[in-house]
Amino acid sequence: MRLLWCLLLLATSLYRAEAEQSGCPETEAGQRVAEVAELSRIDGETPYLFRKQDRTACPGGDDKSCASPLSWYWNNFCSFEQSTGGGWAAYMICDEARQQSIVKYLRERGVAGFEGILNFSPCDLWPLIRGRTLWIVGDSHSYDLFHALACFLVQLYDHDYSQEFPYAREAEAFAHLEQHVEHYKPPECLPLLEGTMLCQIRVNRGQMVREHTLPLLQRMARPTDIAVVNFAHWHNGWEGHEYSDLLHAFRDHVTAHADELPHIVWKQMVPTHYKHLHGAYKGGTPPFECAPLGVQLQPDGSLAPTDELSQLMLEGGAHNKAAMEAFAGTDIMMTHSWNATAELYEYHRELDGRGHECGHYCFPGVPEMWIYYVYEAIRDASWKNF
Repeated sequence: MRLLWCLLLLATSLYRAEAEQSGCPETEAGQRVAEVAELSRIDGETPYLFRKQDRTACPGGDDKSCASPLSWYWNNFCSFEQSTGGGWAAYMICDEARQQSIVKYLRERGVAGFEGILNFSPCDLWPLIRGRTLWIVGDSHSYDLFHALACFLVQLYDHDYSQEFPYAREAEAFAHLEQHVEHYKPPECLPLLEGTMLCQIRVNRGQMVREHTLPLLQRMARPTDIAVVNFAHWHNGWEGHEYSDLLHAFRDHVTAHADELPHIVWKQMVPTHYKHLHGAYKGGTPPFECAPLGVQLQPDGSLAPTDELSQLMLEGGAHNKAAMEAFAGTDIMMTHSWNATAELYEYHRELDGRGHECGHYCFPGVPEMWIYYVYEAIRDASWKNF
């Protein structure tokens, strides 16, 4: 069995090395995405990453004849219109002023790496995920990343997909998660072209990831897949050793079962901007007042302090500092989005009509930026072609 996987990995690596320069799929849909991506790079145009996505075109161009399982929700959420559909999703969308100002911020801030975000398109990410399942595993922030990725890749949706999804045979395991995960969301997958897929698993706490989700991935995923994982927001990273111990247990399990698990990208904990020390949530109900973190982004992408209490923020906050220490020297790659988003305290969203909050971000905006840093982590991984 091990020899079979080695041969498969070798064949896959040769294929990926050959395909890495080929960009988007060589299909009508892929060509359309490539054309829009080029248009998006013209001065004054909205970058692809923040572009409103129209309804995905059905084969033959006739939407009414398309029996696509792509839901009304995705087709409308990805239009990034607050007036579309109403309900809780509408509160997730940035108003037009902020949709424009986030692009202006990236264009005018003069920070290394921001040009890459502005020019980024699915044709850059596609060669790294082609033929793989990209698993998004974690809490509500990871669910937001899943939303952003779904909109980013939705034009490459496979309308002809008719097989069962990877989670279909794990109903009992997901029923257990439903009973033990706060604010549970059922697993969801979006089939994409060329045997590619985007899937999400909602889980909040490290113990559940270690004891239930990793074994699930060992059964459902392939070693060539990629899983973007995080547990942080539901843990106190500021005191004691509990969070660090969970990270080390996660690391040890991933290392021990590397041949059975997908490649792992660790998604950094996001900056929160509550008006408390280090932007931490201290309880209460919305509306909240969001405030800067006491740091300023520098042209080289580093952070500089603006007050004497911001040292921990320079290190990515307590959760990210612990993760960097735990995963040092392993094949677990980390995203590096903290610095780039630390200043963006004005881009949080409303909470189901109850008022402003300072933990989650509106779309399109910061969640879209996370995609670019996931891409960078995969691009720079030693295992990217395996």
